[in-house]
Amino acid sequence: MEKPENRQPVQLPPEYYIQMQQAMQEDEVDLFELWQILWDKRKIIIILSLAVGITAAGISLLMPNYYKAEVVMAPTSEKKSSSSLSASLGGLGGLASMAGISIGGGENIEQNLAILNSREFLWGFIKEKQLLPLLFEDEWDNEKKTWIKSEIEDQPSLWDGYRLFTKSILSISTDKKSDIVTLSIEWTDPVLAAEWANHLIERLNIYLRNQAIQRTQQNLTYLNSELKKIEVADMRQTLFELISNEQKTAMLANTQSEFAFRVIDKAVEPDKKSKPKRALISVLATLMGGFLAVLIVFIKRAIKKRNEEENG
Repeated sequence: MEKPENRQPVQLPPEYYIQMQQAMQEDEVDLFELWQILWDKRKIIIILSLAVGITAAGISLLMPNYYKAEVVMAPTSEKKSSSSLSASLGGLGGLASMAGISIGGGENIEQNLAILNSREFLWGFIKEKQLLPLLFEDEWDNEKKTWIKSEIEDQPSLWDGYRLFTKSILSISTDKKSDIVTLSIEWTDPVLAAEWANHLIERLNIYLRNQAIQRTQQNLTYLNSELKKIEVADMRQTLFELISNEQKTAMLANTQSEFAFRVIDKAVEPDKKSKPKRALISVLATLMGGFLAVLIVFIKRAIKKRNEEENG
């Protein structure tokens, strides 16, 4: 095989390196020049920053104050292992599941909170409290007790109330370690915020309790009918256990007012607003105004420099 020829590196003319060096020097940012530009235009930057900050402060003063009321609660039922009962059911396990009979422990916390945040539940709450005129106060004629717009399609609906309530008013947080749940209501009226927060939990407990009572009645009807059909002693004993569990659930549902959640700290009228944070708004607006002013100064400087180069 032939050895590759040793190629000599391409030698560029000295003028090429000189031009490259001049181009790099022209592209380098002269920090002193930038500082000189900012210093020369400092009055414009300061005035524009203060103007934006003062404008934002004035707008924030027109915003209504919002107050946050919070309810702290804990689930009343604990999850219990269902393995022993499932094993004892044997062939009846699938039959019980088909009938909708729960052989596990208490209700799931996430499921109960999903009901609280559901459309059906909140629609009922909004209708019960007649909240649409309060939620959409600007569209309501308080003297005539009617909507300003006469067309039904232009009036706020339950869907509008639900979207506003879930996005801006109601918030729920859960501590995964302790299962402590905090429900918050943020509204312009601190008294109403506390009242809505407390009533939502009270209404949720009643709603879940009624569901549990209805479910246990259906389950007991089914179990008693199956008990009449089955003659095997072991299966009858298992059915007796299921009936006993359902009767216990029904008894608790009828006697416990705090069925799903026990209130640890009831919501009270908040004494301080939660928003708007006017000082923070003013500071951020001032900084943003300063940034925009600097950007405008540099853009004008770049345009002026380009025009000079083209004309020169």
